[in-house]
Amino acid sequence: MESEEAAAAAAQAEEDLLRDFERILHDDPLIDEVGFLHPTQFHSLLVDSTNKSTSQYFWCVDHKLAISSSILPDLYRAARRAHSNATLNPSSSPSASDAALIMTHSKALLILCPDLLTAWNSRKMVLSTNYNLSHLKDELRLCALILSYSPKNESTWSHRRWVIKNLAQHLQDMPELIDKESLLVKDMAEKSKMNYRAWRHRCWLIPYMKTKQMS
Repeated sequence: MESEEAAAAAAQAEEDLLRDFERILHDDPLIDEVGFLHPTQFHSLLVDSTNKSTSQYFWCVDHKLAISSSILPDLYRAARRAHSNATLNPSSSPSASDAALIMTHSKALLILCPDLLTAWNSRKMVLSTNYNLSHLKDELRLCALILSYSPKNESTWSHRRWVIKNLAQHLQDMPELIDKESLLVKDMAEKSKMNYRAWRHRCWLIPYMKTKQMS
């Protein structure tokens, strides 16, 4: 009985961490940097911070998010469990509430572990239901956020190309998007000359660049 109570308490603590994490992501959709800090580094950050919105394990100021590495295993377990529960009944057309849960939990999960194709695919399923320009642009921001600390992550680059292809079918100002995309790739490639995934992404953009030049 005691072991069951302890397990339940541990699961609840993990869910509380996930709730705090997802609240931060919701409250600041423009977060553009994430850092996973050793507890001693994180403590120093809290001591120096005058921001009242910081917590014991999360710090978010000026669109920069720091997470104490001490909670990463617990946070990952909670995010994976929540995402799995949200996708228990896969449907090509999930309800609005189910879609919202999938997007919320998959975002948290992918920031922690961007290699999970299941999470990326669940986002594709939701985004494919109805074309939404705002949501697709949010997807580009999520990809850019992940690439800022994991610039060679193939799953993220692949998802980004999927988003761009969907945008190209509807968006009138593609030249502006391609310009921004080229700058992103250039910036990442300059930081790491051996980032062949970034260079491959730039090569993939060439047909869109030619279309831009012809327009």
